[in-house]
Amino acid sequence: ANGFYLLFFARDLITWRPALDRHLSPILLKYAYPVMLTGLAGMTNEMFSRLTLEWWLPDNFYGEKSQAHALGVFAACYKYAVLMSIAIQAFRFAAEPFFFSNAADKNSPALFSRVNHYFVIVCCLLLLGVSINMDVFKYLIGKEYWEGLNIVPILLLAYLFLGVYYNFSVWFKVTDKTYFGTIITAGGAVLTIILNYILIPIAGYTGSSWAAMIVFLLMAIACYSFGQKYYPIPYRILLDCCYIAGTFLLAYIISKIAIGNLWLSMLFHLGIMLFFVLTTFLIEAKIMKPPAGEQSSPRH
Repeated sequence: ANGFYLLFFARDLITWRPALDRHLSPILLKYAYPVMLTGLAGMTNEMFSRLTLEWWLPDNFYGEKSQAHALGVFAACYKYAVLMSIAIQAFRFAAEPFFFSNAADKNSPALFSRVNHYFVIVCCLLLLGVSINMDVFKYLIGKEYWEGLNIVPILLLAYLFLGVYYNFSVWFKVTDKTYFGTIITAGGAVLTIILNYILIPIAGYTGSSWAAMIVFLLMAIACYSFGQKYYPIPYRILLDCCYIAGTFLLAYIISKIAIGNLWLSMLFHLGIMLFFVLTTFLIEAKIMKPPAGEQSSPRH
């Protein structure tokens, strides 16, 4: 995929000549350098837990199974979280240019809030859809890894919070305060190390999954808190939290209902997802409907 960039931009690359703009280049560097550090810290948050399982998992924690086996289970189940990660990355490619192009609009805070709200709803649907259909998705990996499938909803929730963090981060990008991103993600990287050190000996790869979820949640909270000071955006925090908590609770409850017949199970889970979509639609329709006193009268 990256190789195609060379093909698509071949003409630009051939005609490009390096030049240093003494006014613009320092500004670009000041803006972009913290973003690069943010990416490095973010990779630490996402990948460090995989390394530490072999370091900090006690011997015989999973019986006679080795640390390498635990790492294999964790890595296999982590693949399901990639579904959420791909959705987030696709959203970012479209959303960030959109945020920049609308930043100067006086109505942009309300617009950004609405974008984040519907982003949360779509991610909740994805979390629910994957979590309750693990009886089907589990066949994508070997049976020896099924023991770790209980961590999939936790990892999906972790990536959902990471996506919310990316949405919240619009404030320091449009205000050129990108160093806040470095501070927050560096703090998240340190917290990742600490929580894995504490939780892996207690709960194994489940503890590592909770560590990722806690870190991404705290990063989102920190980004939101700073953002409300420098670039206030009226996010629907309470409603979004209700969606996330309700979806995670629903996924947990439904996952505990065992149905022997695979086809009946799929039909039941499809019904649950349709119920979620319908309920969400009714809630959103009620929220978006203006009060009776504010409805404009017809013009003559």
